[in-house]
Amino acid sequence: MDSTSSISALTEDIIVEQILRTHDPDGRWIDSKTLLQEVEAILSFVLQSDVSKPLLTENCMTDIEVFESKETLPYAISRISVQMLCPCMGENEIHTRTMVLFDLLKEYRWDAKAVLVLGALAATYGGLLLPIHLGSNDPVAASIATLNQLPMERTTFRPWLNPLSLLIKVLVDVTKCITEFERLPFKQAKVDSNLVGETMSKIRLATYWVVKSALACLQQIPYFKQPQQATESRRAAGELSSLGYQLRNMHTRLSKQVEECSTQIEETIYQRLRNINRETHQDNQEVLQLLFSLQDDLLLQQYSRQIAITDLKEKVILLLLSKPELSPTEPFHFLLQQLYHHPSNTNTEILWTPIPASQKWTEEEKQTVNFSSNSLPCISVKRPWLMSSTVLNFLRTEWPYRDGETMVAVMDTNGKVVNMNAMDMVLIWGGKAYPFTASREDELWEEDHTLSLQLMLDGIHPEFNTWVKEGREICLLGSDDSNWVDEINSLARKLQNLGFEFELIDLSKRTVDSMEESSIQELFWLRLESIKRSKLKRIESSNHDRVIEEVTELLEFDSGEHKGWAVVGNGSTAETEKIVGEKLTERMRRIVRWGEHAAGMGFAEAIRIAEEEEPCEESHTVVVPFEEGLRVVTCEKCKRPMKKFVAYQ
Repeated sequence: MDSTSSISALTEDIIVEQILRTHDPDGRWIDSKTLLQEVEAILSFVLQSDVSKPLLTENCMTDIEVFESKETLPYAISRISVQMLCPCMGENEIHTRTMVLFDLLKEYRWDAKAVLVLGALAATYGGLLLPIHLGSNDPVAASIATLNQLPMERTTFRPWLNPLSLLIKVLVDVTKCITEFERLPFKQAKVDSNLVGETMSKIRLATYWVVKSALACLQQIPYFKQPQQATESRRAAGELSSLGYQLRNMHTRLSKQVEECSTQIEETIYQRLRNINRETHQDNQEVLQLLFSLQDDLLLQQYSRQIAITDLKEKVILLLLSKPELSPTEPFHFLLQQLYHHPSNTNTEILWTPIPASQKWTEEEKQTVNFSSNSLPCISVKRPWLMSSTVLNFLRTEWPYRDGETMVAVMDTNGKVVNMNAMDMVLIWGGKAYPFTASREDELWEEDHTLSLQLMLDGIHPEFNTWVKEGREICLLGSDDSNWVDEINSLARKLQNLGFEFELIDLSKRTVDSMEESSIQELFWLRLESIKRSKLKRIESSNHDRVIEEVTELLEFDSGEHKGWAVVGNGSTAETEKIVGEKLTERMRRIVRWGEHAAGMGFAEAIRIAEEEEPCEESHTVVVPFEEGLRVVTCEKCKRPMKKFVAYQ
């Protein structure tokens, strides 16, 4: 290394040491990436040669988030602008002013320091050049430009403006490198310490040059207002060009090192994610940090309340992965209701993690997530668009998540993923399925041998549990034939007038007027689909399974062959009877014809008895005590209710 480069390296070390003395971050956080995008849009617009081109950006300044800061973003930029607009004469004075700016920015991270300074640069040049842009069509803007001693003819300062534009472009590029490096998850990935240390030193130096160069750009304003000083203007343009060339070389070297760090970290993180269940963890904190704190220490939230990852310690976590738009909404609210309205939920938390359709989030997706996060009772990732692309790729490729679908992965208190998708378990049994493991699913199916009313309706119909306590009988029916449904409703009213006590629930796959009925129908069929999927995972094709047969029959019911279907039973028992449409109609008509002779008989019992096509051919008499005659007496042969006569002896 020659003496010149040695002196240069020594100078750089001194500069880094000086700015490190001013660096004292206090935890405040600015969405520097979004702010930089807005700054770049403003500067690109006001510095362009063709002023007729529209500004291709939306006003997102109000959406830029700032946390743990004692000053607002506009105030911080205004405070920096005041210092930057102070005149500086000579290299030494610019360096001194640069160090003053670093002292002002001591509480901020390196990326925030650079972006805030560029924000002050954009605010200043935007205010100067925007009237010139608008002046040709707006007399007020033209007057403002004149009052500010601004030349309306851009040709007068174009030789100076071109190198300024190129310098500012490279400043933005260098700041992007700084921002990208600062967002890398070094806590979760062990990479080459020499590479990280060397890159970190260059990041600090790059931040210094961004601040110093931005300060130098603002020192050019007098030449801009007085372009007639041709000699001085050319000299200023030469200085800007030289500075731009120097920073371009810095950017080339820096971007390569940042990319190398990023690649190493991505590979390490991806491998660690694949080894989640192979490693032993004391709790779930390390794994949750790996998934959700990869960039800018992502915060969680519940409604508008911020949640720390440490608050989830010793909890069973249900990771709800879905697209940003919770559509249709009913299944999601039902899923949350199934879990939060169960006594065993005290040790369980749902963590909603929305995943975009592509690698880049749209503004519409962001707005949808913000709205849903503030309305759902579960915990959610506050800014999911800041999640690492490595994590998103892992979830898409290594986990059974598919774009547009919904899944619920279960993480136990030790950070082990014990069930890759417990969605069906939750939709079928709710909190009863705790701790949502595959073995627990097997246990629950050992308890549920048949497709009972409890299995189909519990948690879906708001009155079901009340009916179960009262011992009330229930008849479910479904059909595409509205005339058949109307006929069944008419027959049901006649039977209820005869004294039969039962509830009729229409679960047809057709549009209904009542929103509550529509919700019950949607959730009923969703539950049946979950039952089938859950069962299919646990049986061999050669094995006979009653639940599979019954649920498949309902899901694949052919309304063209039969008018409809019905399931009759009592919510407190497992036994039910399935009846196709025509037979249900015939049986209910028979019971109506029996009239008062069937009074006191249960609906399910009457439906079973009415199955016999013909009564006994021979009339016969049965004598029973008066007390027994108060109830329904059935024929021993055909099981139909017998007519009552009172005999006195």
